[in-house]
Amino acid sequence: MEKISPYQLGVMIIMFEIGSSPLFLLASEAKRDAWISVLIAMVCGMLLLVFVTLPIQRQEPDLNLIDLLFRYCGKWAGHLFAWPYVIYFLYKSVRNVREFGDLMNLYLLPQSPLIVIIIIIMLVSAYAVYMGVEVFFRVTEVLLPVIVVIYFFLLFLIGIVGVIHVDNLLPVLEDGVRPVIAAALPEVVSFPFGEMVLFLMYWRFVNKKKKVLPATLISYSMAGLFLVFTNALILSILEPDLAGIGGIPLMIVASLIRITQFVERMDPFVAILLFIGVWIKQTAYYFGAAMALASIFKTTYKRMTLPAGAVIFIGALLFNSFMDQIRFGFEYNVKYHFPIFQIVLPALLLLLMLIRKKGKKNNAVTGQP
Repeated sequence: MEKISPYQLGVMIIMFEIGSSPLFLLASEAKRDAWISVLIAMVCGMLLLVFVTLPIQRQEPDLNLIDLLFRYCGKWAGHLFAWPYVIYFLYKSVRNVREFGDLMNLYLLPQSPLIVIIIIIMLVSAYAVYMGVEVFFRVTEVLLPVIVVIYFFLLFLIGIVGVIHVDNLLPVLEDGVRPVIAAALPEVVSFPFGEMVLFLMYWRFVNKKKKVLPATLISYSMAGLFLVFTNALILSILEPDLAGIGGIPLMIVASLIRITQFVERMDPFVAILLFIGVWIKQTAYYFGAAMALASIFKTTYKRMTLPAGAVIFIGALLFNSFMDQIRFGFEYNVKYHFPIFQIVLPALLLLLMLIRKKGKKNNAVTGQP
């Protein structure tokens, strides 16, 4: 079986959790307190990791999520729960592909056909999936320094031009705590923090199982705090209303960077962040779907690369517009559907695993088979 190191796992979690999220204003309903909502959602996501998702991994470190469903739920119930996860992984990949294509059309390539942009990103992702887990994680490891350098470069320039106004974050909790919590739960928990359920497909590849817990929690915390910081940064530069309605608030922030005639047009750097972030998240879900299908059909994920990719490609073209997929995603899935896959089903699976384990111990004590 392929192997990855704890460091590579940590890098992937950072890149996956960050994705394209820093480019947008999360929990915009909380207005100037949106960064507090992100912090609350991050803590809730951490609790979900510590008490549900990671305990599942510790119980069966060599099995992925789909294998666990079949082992503990049986053949028929296993199919009943496994196929919805395949659809969940495929849909998440579809949304990232379509989001990338629409935003590239909107900001950088307005004359390029949407289908051409989608074909390009799908070909790159399909190649990564077919090459395997080790290759995908190594590519992510190489891309992390690129992301870090670009973000530091942009932050440095933003600091120089003097567009940061911390007063925009005041007064804190002007409308009370309720709107802040309402913006965090369940939307921001579902996206991006609850998405860590996908790593139940990847943790089995880590070569040092004892390092899974610290590598996961440290990298998750780093990514989460960075998202809190970028949310606060966007709010300190743009008014909450402008940051909430702007397609990519960080793109607006980048357009404010002008140092004489020497430094301007930072849009391409934001586009690079968008491409890398969306590509990693989309490919990670694509990989998850291929592995899930492989577990169901008892084959290799390489054989599932083409079928899964075809579904994602077709699905990305089904939305009528950018706003259509945004409305469908945030009004329905983030609030009602995703928590089922990220919280409810994993919690039930863990409960079933613990009951089965306790039953085996009792049988061993009484001498029953």
